[in-house]
Formats: sequence, structure tokens, C-alpha cells
Amino acid sequence: MNHTRGLVSTAQALRQTFINPPRTPSVSFLQPRPLQNGHQLRYFQQSGRLALRVTRTPPAPTLIKDEAIGTRLVQLVDEEQNLMPPKRLAEVLDSFDRSKFFLLQVSPADAERPPVCKILNKMEAKQHEKAKAKSAKSAKVQTKQIELNWAIDAHDLSHRLKQLTNFLEKGRKVEVIMRRKKAKRSPTVDEIKQVIQSVLDTTREAGGTQVKAMEGEPGKQVILTVKKDV
Repeated sequence: MNHTRGLVSTAQALRQTFINPPRTPSVSFLQPRPLQNGHQLRYFQQSGRLALRVTRTPPAPTLIKDEAIGTRLVQLVDEEQNLMPPKRLAEVLDSFDRSKFFLLQVSPADAERPPVCKILNKMEAKQHEKAKAKSAKSAKVQTKQIELNWAIDAHDLSHRLKQLTNFLEKGRKVEVIMRRKKAKRSPTVDEIKQVIQSVLDTTREAGGTQVKAMEGEPGKQVILTVKKDV
């Protein structure tokens, strides 16, 4: 298997920084602050002054169920995923025990049919959501982080690269964060190239690949997210 897929070269990573450095934008955004009601305060600098902008974040999708479906007719889907003939919403709601079940809209109405709905068990739905949340939390825990200083010495670099190999072999997704530390001296171009190339080579040798494009700017901070290619 060719494990080079998805891995950028050191030359590509450094080209924009040392050959064609990026232009400084006229408007630079600072860290946004969350607000209530789905809004954010975002400070930005423009023409040497600090200004403020309020942006609205899209609300999370909500479940449409029972009377909130709001149409006269609905079309039920059975356990075999077959569509049944349309029925009045009120008739459907009267057909089951509301303390144990609820009617969920799974597809909105269109020009040819009323909304498609499904009768669900409240307890089973609750257990499903708990399992889904637990799975998402477990997947998040599986991501490991390794930090590297651009001017790292050979011994420490070797130790970090062994950690990277071990995490990849265990099937973990790894965020390799390469940054300059304030207390350390400024790295040379060769040192920056060496650190990036060492991470890329170690990932390749462990059978890994990038899961998304490299983020950041070499010499400042770069985040490389990798996992084993299965």
C-alpha cells in the first residue's frame, strides 16, 4: 500500500512562508466571544482602531414531534421502512400510548406528499441518544496530541516521534502541534524543515496519512492531524 497519499512535502509547507510570504490582511480578527441567543461578539482591527461586530451563529436543529408537526395529514413509515397511506395527524396521535411513545417527523412535507413520520419508543430513543453521545465522547478521547518545539533537540525529537508511532499503531488519531516557544531561541529554516520532514517520515513509516490539510505557518505554529491508513 502506498502510504504517501495525503502527505504534503516539506517544500510545499515552506514555500509560502520563505519564498512567497503571505500578505498581511487589512482586517485581522481576534478571538470571538460567545453570547446568549446564538450570537457572538467578534473584535477586529481596522485602520488601527479596535471595532466590534456581532454575528449570529445558526441554531442547532430541533426535533419536530407530535402536535408540533402542524399538518392535517402525515404519512407513517413502518419498521421495514415502507411508506403507509396518509392519515390524519390527530388520528395517528390517538392510536398509541403518548406516555411511552411519540411521533417524530423524519422528513418534511413536499409538493407531492405530507411530512413523513415515525412512531418511536421514548425509552429506546433516550437510550439511543445516550449511546450516540457516549460514542462521540469516546471518539474525541481517541485523539492524542504531541507538541514539538521548532528548535527541539535530537533526543527529545526522537522521544516524541516514538510516541507518534505508538499512537498511530494503536489506531489513535494524532494532532502534532509544532510551534515556537517563547523561552526558546528562534529556529533556523533548516531546523523547521527537519522537524516537519521528521514528522512526515515517521507518519509514513507507521502507515499513517493526513486526515486533513496541514494548518498554520511553518516557523510559527503548524498543526498536522494524522491517523493510521487502514
